[in-house]
Amino acid sequence: MKIRYNTIHTKKGTIVILFLVLLILLTILFLIEEIKKQRPQKKVNEITHEEKIKVEKEKEIENCVPLPKKRQCGKIALIIDDVGWNPEIVSKITKLNVPLTLAILPDSPFGLKIAQQLSGRKNLEMILHVPLEPEVNSSSETRLMQGFLTISMSNEEINKKIDEYFEKFGPYITGVNHHMGSRFTTDKEKMEILLQKIKEKKLIYVDSLTAKESVGYLLAKDMGVPSTKRDIFIDGSSEYSEIANCLEKAAKIASQKGMVVAIGHARSSTFTVLEQKIPELKEQGYQFLLISQVIKQ
Repeated sequence: MKIRYNTIHTKKGTIVILFLVLLILLTILFLIEEIKKQRPQKKVNEITHEEKIKVEKEKEIENCVPLPKKRQCGKIALIIDDVGWNPEIVSKITKLNVPLTLAILPDSPFGLKIAQQLSGRKNLEMILHVPLEPEVNSSSETRLMQGFLTISMSNEEINKKIDEYFEKFGPYITGVNHHMGSRFTTDKEKMEILLQKIKEKKLIYVDSLTAKESVGYLLAKDMGVPSTKRDIFIDGSSEYSEIANCLEKAAKIASQKGMVVAIGHARSSTFTVLEQKIPELKEQGYQFLLISQVIKQ
């Protein structure tokens, strides 16, 4: 009987222990659940501020396609010759919206008015388009411009005419290039007179190179006159395709040399091409400069 009692007592003790262990486990589980309830629960679709920033950065990196840098293709200095015959050209000039140099004919009917109207405009510079004697002076050319400086003139006559031009246009111009001049620019003595006047006025000189034998550019350098020379004419023809091709050639020169001085004329056909092609050249990475900026380079 004693053995049986001990057995029963042992079983009861075991049951009590198990019960207590179970009770402890249940109590622990209950406490865990209570603790969870006390803590703020994060919704399924809710993320912290830090996580949000991280996700946005990851998306940014994933979706970011770096824009190609514009290639520096070269610099173009564009001079528009023969300004002064058509006052309506002003609207075409301002529409281009790039640095541009205007060469104004001193005896043209609207030259002074245009110079006054455009004076101080951003991206515009004016130089005097002095008419010099061409190699072949036809009657039509004489009617077009009576104010040619010729090699038959005395030095006093040349000085007087240049002084008249500078007195009239002095406040508006930064320099001089020449209209025609294939004969005058090959005469060193006469060119010295013109360049000395340019030097006295502290202006720049652009040799339009209407004659391969022109002494203008090299003589200007020797005399200490800030100067440059034309690389290409863009509108020897009035045909759209030919002007566009010449403008492309100018761009190629700029790519090869880093700089190009191109001369066009104040004609509707030229401006039609420029209005279409300049935005394309800018998009390709070409930079437009005033002629004085070229000389300072």
